[in-house]
Amino acid sequence: MAWRNIMSSVFSKVLDHVVEACIRGEDEKACKEALLAAADTLYTPLKPVDTGLGVARMIASRLAAIAANAVLQLARSESKEATIRAAYELLKESRDDDVNDLVKKLLNEAGASIYEPAVSREARESLFSDLKAYFEPEQPQLVLRRRRIPKRSADPLQSLRRLLRELGRQDPILARQLSMELKRRGVSV
Repeated sequence: MAWRNIMSSVFSKVLDHVVEACIRGEDEKACKEALLAAADTLYTPLKPVDTGLGVARMIASRLAAIAANAVLQLARSESKEATIRAAYELLKESRDDDVNDLVKKLLNEAGASIYEPAVSREARESLFSDLKAYFEPEQPQLVLRRRRIPKRSADPLQSLRRLLRELGRQDPILARQLSMELKRRGVSV
């Protein structure tokens, strides 16, 4: 139960920081760093219990995807997607930046300062792939039609519900805590 409370607290601080940097702020570089730090911060408390089977990395990847979709949903509701789009363009160029200082700061604010910052490539890729699905949706290939089918971007609310449902199958208590955190911020899931 204690690790769920730690993860819920870390998720809350990460979400606050990413919303502050990407929705209320106008700096694309700060938004990019906040997104990368979000992925690393969500993996750091899980790293000491990572046995090499990938369960901790999978949970961190889901949490990073939940954070990305929550921020996209909040930005979409406030019509402030420009900064996140610019940060996504910066992420396409490089996803290997060092954000350990920001991760330490977020862990201290969340009360999980005993952990040493760790980098999770899987969580970063999960966050990036959800942003890519939203900003660059795949065009369906149909040869039988003369007209092009319009591109449909992924719905962050639908992705958020799917991710919480998948997390709920493994850990219903953590999924419930995260959905309550999202509801507090105005994201109805």
